Amino acid sequence: SPTPGCDWLWRGKRRSDWSSRGGGVGGCFPGKNARGGPPSPAMGPLRAAAARGLPALHLFGDPAEVEALRGRLLAWYDQSKRDLPWRALAVTEPDVNRRAYAVWVSEIMLQQTQVATVIDYYNRWMQKWPTLQALAEASLEEVNELWAGLGYYSRGKRLQEAARKVVSELAGQMPRTAEELQKLLPGVGRYTAGAIASISYGQATGVVDGNVIRVLCRLRCIGADPSSPPVIDRLWAMANALVDRSRPGDFNQALMELGATVCTPKAPLCGECPVKQHCRARLRVGVAPKTVPSQPAGGCGLPAVPSPVPSGGEGAGLGLSEVIGKTPPGA
Repeated sequence: SPTPGCDWLWRGKRRSDWSSRGGGVGGCFPGKNARGGPPSPAMGPLRAAAARGLPALHLFGDPAEVEALRGRLLAWYDQSKRDLPWRALAVTEPDVNRRAYAVWVSEIMLQQTQVATVIDYYNRWMQKWPTLQALAEASLEEVNELWAGLGYYSRGKRLQEAARKVVSELAGQMPRTAEELQKLLPGVGRYTAGAIASISYGQATGVVDGNVIRVLCRLRCIGADPSSPPVIDRLWAMANALVDRSRPGDFNQALMELGATVCTPKAPLCGECPVKQHCRARLRVGVAPKTVPSQPAGGCGLPAVPSPVPSGGEGAGLGLSEVIGKTPPGA
């Protein structure tokens, strides 16, 4: 029989197995409750998961711990964050449309591209086309010329197409919520919409990219397949529950910054982690390293929780983080 903790995690990959096994013992994120029926939507995603029997080990159930984690992570971010041009614009630009546009450009450029590579391209882009209107008036040849070297040229083309739509159909006004951004702008998926809305507008919505997946899986000792849709749904619920309500953009960037610079796929710097007190994977490995069973990639043990393969759909980008993994399907 399984022992409490991470050993309760079931690592099957078949969709049918996720939904056929009820209760916490059957899997990390089972699809049904013990009686075979769905939980009540009114309960909320994390409470519903707990009601299905998901062990408390894998949840953030203590409000005091959530507040402490937010405070520690934001304090670390304020002191240690990298100086990046899009972050500066997000803070200093008073016009909300220009601010959202500045963040949007960075998100598209950072899809599958290293931060160090993007900085120069971003600065030249924003100097040439500082507004949506300026980009909408540019020719595709000009866009491709500036984009040369970044790769994946369709990203620049889709960005300009979306900018033209904002100018021509939305009177130059960027959508103001993550839901509207994803619905109205081509090339903007769930992750990109959440990043723009939280950073530019202060909407309290979480984000899930490859770095966030790794951080959350380690914090809560989640060993299930992170590319599985049920697991992705739970990670989104967790991200939305954790995001700081007063500083959502900074919190999301801090979580991604942590994954990019500290909680890396290999050789994570656990001693430097500002939230190591909350990391159940570290506790499990550190307290009883000899008793931890051999785990396949994706287990809650350190050092590696792999990031899922991208879906290849529109908006499936990494956003503000380093290319350490890929963005989950539907991002």
